[in-house]
Amino acid sequence: MGTLALRDSGYVLISYADTVVETSLWVAIVSLLLLYGLFRGIGTLVRILTGGQMQLSRWQSSRKVRGARHNTIRGLLVMAEGRWADAQKLLLTSVDSAETPLINYLNAARAAHELKQTDQRDELLRSAHETTPGARFAVTLTQAQFQMEDSHHEQALASLLTLQKNAPKHPSVLAMLGQCYEALEDWNALQRLLPDLVKQAAVDLPERERLAEVLWLPLLCREQKVAVAWKRLPKAQRSNAKLVCDWVANLLSQGRADDAEMAARLGLQTFWDAGLVALYGLIESSEVERQLIEAKAWSKERPNDAGLALALGRLSLRNEKFEQARDYFESSLRLAATSEVYGELGRLCIALGDERRGTEYLMRAQSTLPDLPLPSEPTIRRASVS
Repeated sequence: MGTLALRDSGYVLISYADTVVETSLWVAIVSLLLLYGLFRGIGTLVRILTGGQMQLSRWQSSRKVRGARHNTIRGLLVMAEGRWADAQKLLLTSVDSAETPLINYLNAARAAHELKQTDQRDELLRSAHETTPGARFAVTLTQAQFQMEDSHHEQALASLLTLQKNAPKHPSVLAMLGQCYEALEDWNALQRLLPDLVKQAAVDLPERERLAEVLWLPLLCREQKVAVAWKRLPKAQRSNAKLVCDWVANLLSQGRADDAEMAARLGLQTFWDAGLVALYGLIESSEVERQLIEAKAWSKERPNDAGLALALGRLSLRNEKFEQARDYFESSLRLAATSEVYGELGRLCIALGDERRGTEYLMRAQSTLPDLPLPSEPTIRRASVS
């Protein structure tokens, strides 16, 4: 290149308006190269400076996110320990930098709820709704939970009915609706809801059975005609021993002995339950003789049922058939030596004049006995009991 420059330097003329620049070709080329290098250097420097700022900004943002994540995790752990005030502070400290602010707001609202800070709780729920698009369902469901825990079941019901319109098959909404109806004693609404609870598996089997009992017991007790109530009762519930026993006990507490006898008899004709048999033996209806005949018919199919023998003994006392009652009590004792049968035999033996044996039986008895008729005249009868 030096040889070429010495051989011929060339000539370059640049003219613009009144300005004229003259130089050799090689000087022009070197000037252009220097100018190009200058612009490249300036561009590189600008990229380095701006890139450093962006990296610094990204690093600072990443640091805030990590700090927010750390505070969120700590806040949730502190909540699990029941330290509500500390948990609320940690959850709200970095909520603006949190990746999922909805979690922070909802859990902070839970902490405020536990601290009885109702206004702050509601404000946090509003913030959760505003900061997270599509969070209305979750926020409303959480609000309904808080309202139910505060026993504001009417407000909770309004929230849940709104959610049910948008998600009619949502299991949590259905389960909470069932709890609201139960608390408000809206049995008709609970009856309409129960099929959906079963269909959507919103509650497990034990809870389903409990709700059925809670639902049907007041409906049964409210009905004045036992036959009508039994007809209305679904077939699946007619074999529910606890429900029928509670129904019979409730009727007895209302002084409706004849209705209680009929309800117990209908139940025992459908299924056999020791508790219901025991209740039947304690019922004093207006037709105790018919009760005894009914129970005797059952004993033909169940001759070795100790509970039925005890009930027959008690019904025999109701009918003042004392020797027969003693036979039934002794039969029950041979089948199952319970405190109840010891007590019945003991006081009956004493009333019959067999005080030694009666005292021995009563010493073995530990239960509270019902008030039943006993003979007014002592008559001793010797009998061996194995």
